[in-house]
This record gives sequence, C-alpha cells and structure tokens, in this order.
Amino acid sequence: METIINQLFWLWVPLSFLPVWLRIAIVTYLIIMLIRPIICRLVPTLIHWASRFVIKGIELISYPVMVCFYSLMSKKRQNDNHQIPGWIEFIEDIFSFSIKGLTKFARLFQLRRHHARKVRKGFRIAGLFFAVIIPIAILNNPTESYAKTWQRFETWVTEEKVEKALGYQLNHTEASVEEITTSTKISLTERFKEDGANIRETPSLNGVIIENLRANETVTFLDEENTDESGIKWLKVETDTGVIGWVSSRIVEEQ
Repeated sequence: METIINQLFWLWVPLSFLPVWLRIAIVTYLIIMLIRPIICRLVPTLIHWASRFVIKGIELISYPVMVCFYSLMSKKRQNDNHQIPGWIEFIEDIFSFSIKGLTKFARLFQLRRHHARKVRKGFRIAGLFFAVIIPIAILNNPTESYAKTWQRFETWVTEEKVEKALGYQLNHTEASVEEITTSTKISLTERFKEDGANIRETPSLNGVIIENLRANETVTFLDEENTDESGIKWLKVETDTGVIGWVSSRIVEEQ
C-alpha cells in the first residue's frame, strides 16, 4: 500500500518544472477540489444522521416524562382540576420545538441535485480564487508562517518522496520559494563582536532577553523595523534555530 501511495508522488515531477507560482496555484486548486466531495457528501450525511440520532434521544427522554405528566394530570382531573400547569406546557413546547427544529435541520442537509450543482460550482470558483490569491501571498511574504509551511511541504515532497523514495533527482527544476526570495543576513559589528549582544522579545531595552547574538553569528533580517521611545531603531530578526526577536540596529551590520 505504501508503495502505491509513493507512486502518486511521480505527479510532482512534472509540477517541479513549472514556475513556482504556477505550482502553488495547481496544488491549491487540487486540494480544494479534493475537499469538495468531503464537504458535499460526507459532512451532510454525518450531520443528517447526527440530527436523527439526537431526535431519537429526545424522543426516548420525552416519553417517560410525558407518561409522568399524564399520570399527574389524571390525578388532577379526578379532583375536578382541569387546568394544565404552565411549567408542563413549557416543557412540552421545548420537546416539540427541539424535534421539529432538528427534523428541518436534517432535511436541510439532504442536498438535492440543483443544490449540489450550485455547491460544485461554488467550489470551482473558490478554487480559482484561492489559486490566484495564495501564490501571491506566499511569494510576497516569504517570512510568514504559511509561506514557511509551503517551503517545508515542497522540501518534504522533493527530498523525502521523489528523490529518496522514488530515486529521481530533481537537479534542474524551478527554484523554490525559499530560493527565489532574497533574505538579508546581518551580524555584529567589529566593535561588539567581543562582548556579543542580546536578542529581545520586544523592540525595547526593557524587552525580555530571549537569545544571545555571538561573534561571527548571522541572523536573518525579517524586513521589519521599529523605533522605541529613546530613538533606538530595532530590527526584527530570526536565528538559524528559529528564534524570532529584536536587535538594535546600532550594533549590527549587513553581511
């Protein structure tokens, strides 16, 4: 079974020769199209049967309650008291409203043919929309979490599945997001290399120290700056270990 699944990753080989933006768009569209049958068939079926199950549960609970109410009202009628207490009517209304509401809710998720066609059309439009938006977002924001998630996915498919499991080397493929986006590396200036510096959680001298920047160590500038009340400009950086924080621009320089 695992071998069969691995063979599916051959589909990645032709995709790897496409521009990265087109690769992201195709994968996005395919994922949305694969989600469509789950949303259109499995979820409505689960909701329908869950509603029916709850209805049966309410009926089982309401039956002994109604029997008790019947016995109580029978005794009242024997004493010439035919008035129904308000609390009994209230409980009966709750049971009735719950069963009717859940019944309509269950029927609502039984998609008819014309509804199913509208849903499929909606998914196609959504697929095309996100196939345009997501590549733009990933390529323009390479340091964001969703862009890094794509980079990890692309690396995993290429290295672990295509190259290792299938034995196909992708040496001449289109560059990945990580490769086509230039990142600025910065390190300590000569003056501060001996003592090192602190990377802080917030852009302030009062910020908590979360990491130390040592001599000859480089960090990635995340294209974000902030000036504190003292006039010190802080740069948002990320270390090789994934720690993100702020460092003063006075003590670092671009590599």
